[in-house]
Amino acid sequence: MGAKNEKIFDLYGDLEDLYDEAEENGNSEVMETLDTFGLWKAHHKCNGGFMRKIWNALHGDVDAQGDVGHAFYWSDEHSNEVRAEHKWMDKPHLAVYWFERAAKSGDAVSQNYLARLYCPDQEPFGALKVGRLSRYWLEKATAQKLTVAMENLALCLKCGKCPCCDSDIPRAKSLEREARRLKMRKHKHSN
Repeated sequence: MGAKNEKIFDLYGDLEDLYDEAEENGNSEVMETLDTFGLWKAHHKCNGGFMRKIWNALHGDVDAQGDVGHAFYWSDEHSNEVRAEHKWMDKPHLAVYWFERAAKSGDAVSQNYLARLYCPDQEPFGALKVGRLSRYWLEKATAQKLTVAMENLALCLKCGKCPCCDSDIPRAKSLEREARRLKMRKHKHSN
């Protein structure tokens, strides 16, 4: 057995140990992540890279937690054909679990995705429909100057339909200006 295959085999053993540990501790989200990964592994002919992401996510790697969350986040950015083929991966509650772990560690991108999953007015994203949490995570990501979160919060503040977001047009316009300014600055520095 080659060194790469031995590492993958060792990782399988480690993941089995993690599953047993999660079962003992009653952590159903980790158990379901690992079960779903088993389906994913069979579908994609054993991808050691994703196995490593799960391992890293379980051990506190914030970027890996966001990546695992994104694996369970199926949105309109995917075609209907792709979404139908991977329906078994469409598990918003697991996306929330992993995004929340990363978001609590300060990852602005995960905070924005989490807000989209919680927003009651964004279809198909508003899978969990808990508006006040949507606003909370958008505010966190906005404070870190994530432009897409600033734009999302501005949309919420303009809409005013959600119970979590009172209409605040002046703040919405201010956020839109700030997001444009940050994008222009980033574009200017990349040229």
